[in-house]
This record gives sequence, structure tokens and C-alpha cells, in this order.
Amino acid sequence: MAGTQLRGWYPDPSGAPRQRYWDGQQWTGHAPPRPTLSAAGLWLGLGVIAVVAVLFAGCSAMIAASSRSHSAANADRFRGATGVLGAPVHDGNFEFVVADVHTTEWRAEPRARGQWMVATMTVRNIDDEAQDFVANNQKLVDFDGHTYAADAAAAVAMNNTSMVITMDPGAHITVKLPFDVPEDTTPEAVELHDSVFSDGVRVRMARPSASSRP
Repeated sequence: MAGTQLRGWYPDPSGAPRQRYWDGQQWTGHAPPRPTLSAAGLWLGLGVIAVVAVLFAGCSAMIAASSRSHSAANADRFRGATGVLGAPVHDGNFEFVVADVHTTEWRAEPRARGQWMVATMTVRNIDDEAQDFVANNQKLVDFDGHTYAADAAAAVAMNNTSMVITMDPGAHITVKLPFDVPEDTTPEAVELHDSVFSDGVRVRMARPSASSRP
């Protein structure tokens, strides 16, 4: 470059992707100054980040609230058939008659974490082939919408038999199904199933009046 070239920043004559400073006589080793962010630009950038963070947090909270509301609304949407104590109900290949549901002071093993609530029922195979009755396919539902599966180990102990029972056509059994529930649980229904995949049927209990509650 001629010595009369004005001082300033020019493309590096070596071909490197950068600029070098010409001091009027020779190339220097100075690097070009890095662009600086003004205070206004800095605050603007921080403001944008803050707005995005607030929007993200708000959306997350709305999604979480919506999810909780949806879960609560759908926690106990049972669409199957229903019946009452003492009356026969059907699901799949079984007929059920629930005699009663009551708490019990069972002292043997296994011990309940809360209290044992026992449903006593008769189960009949109404199919023309042998069917398996499985205790822990059966459930108890309380008035708050909580669902409890029958405890198979306790059922074996209370009934002195396996709780996967093969029943011949027309055969019937009477069983006690124990449910480990919190103290002061009020049962709404016993939900009974031919199999784990069946729709199920519910035997409902009357809601206790306010005067009869403890």
C-alpha cells in the first residue's frame, strides 16, 4: 500500500478474515475495537429477556392449573352400569351380589396402613366356560373420588384361599375383599370387574346424612 494512503482500518492484506490498521506508513498489529453495547441497548435486552421469562412462567402456570383442573374433573368419570347392595349386577362373565361393606378390626398380618374396609360378596360364573376371578381387579371408591384396589395378600389371609380363583360354569363363591383405606374414609361404591380390561360395574352406597357423620 502506498505511503500516502490515509490512516485507518482496511482488510488484512494477508487475506485473513479481519481488518488491520494502516498508520500511514505501515500495517500495525492492532485489532479493530469490539463493538460495545450502550446502556440503553443493555437495558432493552434485559427487558426483552424479562418479558419472555414472565410470559413463559405465566403460560407454565396456566398449563399446570388447567391440568390440575382437568384431572380433578376427570378423576372419577365412571360410565359403566351401577347397582345397589343386595341386588345382582353383571360385568362380563360374572354376576356379583354385594352383601355389605364395613370396617373391621383385623389384627393378623398383613396390617393396614390405615384401616381395613371389607366388602362381602357372592360371585357367580354365568358363562359356559371356566373363568378366573381375580381379587385385585376389584376396587373401592370413596366420596372424594379416591380409588383403592383390593389387597390380594389380605384377601388370601381373610379367605384362606388363593385370590385368583378358577370358577367352573355356574359355580359361585362368597368372598371378603379387603381394602386398605385411610381412617374415616366413607365408601361410595364397590367397583367390580370381570377382568382388568372390562368396563366394570359399581354397587353404590347411600351417602350418609350430615347428622349421621362423625
